[in-house]
Amino acid sequence: MQPKKTLALFDFDGTITTKDSFVPFMFFACGRGRSILIFILTFPYVVAYMLGLCPLVTMKEAFLKLMIRGWTREKFDSVAKDFYASVIRPIVKQTAADAIKRHLAEGADVSLVSASPEDWLRPFTEEFGINLIATRLEVVDGLYTGKIAGKNCKKAEKVARVRERYDVDSYTDIYAYGDSGGDTEMLAMSNHPHYRFFN
Repeated sequence: MQPKKTLALFDFDGTITTKDSFVPFMFFACGRGRSILIFILTFPYVVAYMLGLCPLVTMKEAFLKLMIRGWTREKFDSVAKDFYASVIRPIVKQTAADAIKRHLAEGADVSLVSASPEDWLRPFTEEFGINLIATRLEVVDGLYTGKIAGKNCKKAEKVARVRERYDVDSYTDIYAYGDSGGDTEMLAMSNHPHYRFFN
């Protein structure tokens, strides 16, 4: 009899953290004044998205181009580490952190699966020693363009990226933790789905 294999998949924003990380990252990285200007410049995209006239990825890239275009990897890594230490770590739910540690202690393969860019999630996964599956950002000639490389890691793309990383059918138990419609497909692929599980 083969030993049981377990895979644990965690959404990030709103599941592990008490709030979304996108806007806090913008304010941290760009400052209040520039962030307000970015909101003004991207307002047409926000309205178009809310009216169903443009996809989420288009709106997301509109923000990212104004936030990080022209950054080097070194700059992003430095900002991400400071952002994690001062903004993210304080909003991590202790119950979620405990669940990650418990799965690791039990020998599970554990991954963070998020629509947020992997570049500002990496400090979290490095601290906890878990794998990272997230939205990839385009880098050309060593500089970020503000565009998403491939697809936004949300909904069905989360499942596709998980299957790309793991032989899902080889696991006896798959735990999935999420808090929104963007996690529906990932929750459905598991036999232990947990929706808004952490307080």
